[in-house]
Amino acid sequence: MKTSIKIALLICWIIVIFVLTGYPALQTSHLDKYWIDKVYHFVLFLILGGLEFRIMKTLYFFTLGVSVILIAEFQQILIPGRTFELLDIIAGLVGLCFAYFIFTGYRKIKHEVPET
Repeated sequence: MKTSIKIALLICWIIVIFVLTGYPALQTSHLDKYWIDKVYHFVLFLILGGLEFRIMKTLYFFTLGVSVILIAEFQQILIPGRTFELLDIIAGLVGLCFAYFIFTGYRKIKHEVPET
């Protein structure tokens, strides 16, 4: 896939993240959605990491990823019905790191196994 298409997909996904994390919350029971919210953050940033991995070096990968995580969470302070949660940041960081280790491991395995 061309790099320009990969960059376009990455930008689109970052926009999706900001739209989803900036959407005013519906009034539901806080206890019912508490852990599922962390899973959503994990998955959002796991996908972000997957899109970033093939086009960025490690330093830029983590710089962009952590920046998006922090901005997405801090924007929730300004959104009615949303709250800032440190655990959301942690879930995002875990998702980003998980993506990094998955794709780094896949790259190592791919280069070690000879193609027949």
